[in-house]
Amino acid sequence: MNAVKSAAPVVFAAMFLTVWSCASPQEGDLSAGEPIEVSDAEADVATGDDAAPSPETETEEEADKPLRTATVEIYFPSALSDGLVGEFRQIFDTVSPGDRAKQIVADLISGPTSDDCLRAVPPNTRLRQVYVLNDGTAYVDFSSALTEGIGGGSMKELLTVYAIVDSVAFGVREVQRVGILVNGRPLETMNGHLDLSRPLKPNSRLILGSVVVDAGALGPAPAIAD
Repeated sequence: MNAVKSAAPVVFAAMFLTVWSCASPQEGDLSAGEPIEVSDAEADVATGDDAAPSPETETEEEADKPLRTATVEIYFPSALSDGLVGEFRQIFDTVSPGDRAKQIVADLISGPTSDDCLRAVPPNTRLRQVYVLNDGTAYVDFSSALTEGIGGGSMKELLTVYAIVDSVAFGVREVQRVGILVNGRPLETMNGHLDLSRPLKPNSRLILGSVVVDAGALGPAPAIAD
């Protein structure tokens, strides 16, 4: 097993954090079950078949330059304790925050490489779209596999949700809070324990530390849903 670099006790007394409110793309609270609509003027939208940067998001001048890379942490549930453990990964440091968020979520779906970490989401989960709004809110839209067979209790749900929220919010500098969608529709909850009706701010108190693994060369990510 890979050793955890640092660890800190995780206090769960206040674990179910305040759910921070923010305006939705419709300038009101999201209603579970109703699809959201986001215009190009309101958000940076990332779609596609892989996590490579979208050419249309780069200017001609930027397209002529080699793409820079950035190191981010992808958070997975710990196999050793209740909390999240980060794995360092490289992504393309594109101008588009939606592209960067898409790469991070694709890495999250692909799963951990360390024995100290567990999968955050079911392996057959697909990423449909990522929206990053101008107000710092990101919406990550998954296929229905995200919630099918999630099982477990409140802790499993908590770690699944915050693996997504923390990975995107800490990995994309423009993002302050993250909402989770399934097939374009907001969720009230994933498994009955955590309120997902509004986007969540990241929770650093769940992070136990990081593991050092050989992430390998930067390459294409798993396929994303049409």
